[in-house]
Amino acid sequence: MRNTPSAVTACFAMALPVLALLASLWHASAHAFEVTVRVSSVKVDFGLPHAPENLLDNDPSTAWVGGGVGPGVGQWIELSFGVPTRVARLGIFNGHQGEGRFHQFRRIRSGRVVYPDGTETRFWLRDEPGEQMVRCSGRPYKSLRIVVDDVFPKGELTAKVKLAVSEIKLYLSLTAPPGGDSALDGPDPARLMAPPPTDPSAAVPEPLMALLREFYVRQTTLSPDFAELFAADVRDRNDFQFEIFREMQRQRGTFKALRSAEVDTSGLGFEMVRNEGKFAEVRVFGAYRVKVAHLDRNLEEDSVFVVVEDPDGWRIVELDGQEGF
Repeated sequence: MRNTPSAVTACFAMALPVLALLASLWHASAHAFEVTVRVSSVKVDFGLPHAPENLLDNDPSTAWVGGGVGPGVGQWIELSFGVPTRVARLGIFNGHQGEGRFHQFRRIRSGRVVYPDGTETRFWLRDEPGEQMVRCSGRPYKSLRIVVDDVFPKGELTAKVKLAVSEIKLYLSLTAPPGGDSALDGPDPARLMAPPPTDPSAAVPEPLMALLREFYVRQTTLSPDFAELFAADVRDRNDFQFEIFREMQRQRGTFKALRSAEVDTSGLGFEMVRNEGKFAEVRVFGAYRVKVAHLDRNLEEDSVFVVVEDPDGWRIVELDGQEGF
């Protein structure tokens, strides 16, 4: 089934603290909380074992699986409510979490929660089972849509491995966010950017995180010592290419402004993908904030660095398969 929405109305038990709060404040214990779920497509199988209602059945061992062509980028899940509802967080059970099925399907790597007024919240997920929290705006909306921007695993040629999501839980708020609803008028990526998740089992050493944070600072500010972050055998190539980039900014008249830019990397997350002694692959994801001239922007990032440890510390070898800068 391609580009054919499927809809189902589901009444489900939310997390106990939220359900108790709703019952006590709304006196609505006799009324079910109604949610309609629509999806971009469904993988066609006999008996519909991958139907969208699996997203709201309180059973992570069942899953919705997308159909269509491709690995799942662009697929979406839309939740609609009977009344305007403040969703503070989403609990997403990524992939198919039925026994032994997690690696049989693709999983969400990154995506967006898109609201009816055009605002959105970017989020990133880890490639692991269990519930992962995604922060939402907290404004009262009658619907929200989860759009998939990237998937795990990357680089596979076959499109037969489809995207799966096992469960979505809603964590609601009955009050406006600090500052009131007016504080959320209009898209503000600096405020709505969800922080990247952390995974203690894939911790990255502090010196290595410092190196990668410095990469974004020196790259953005066109630092003349940018190439010093790279391993000796690739340093000359990166120095040459970066100098060309610096010269382009001089010709455009942006060099001076970028040299004085403020870069905040606190919104970046780090995850060890592979560690083989002196060589490692590290995923850097989230967003780093750049203030330059009259601009104040969050720049989204989700890349994998190949690094090596030499006598002077960690150095960059390659960025996400990219040859040079």
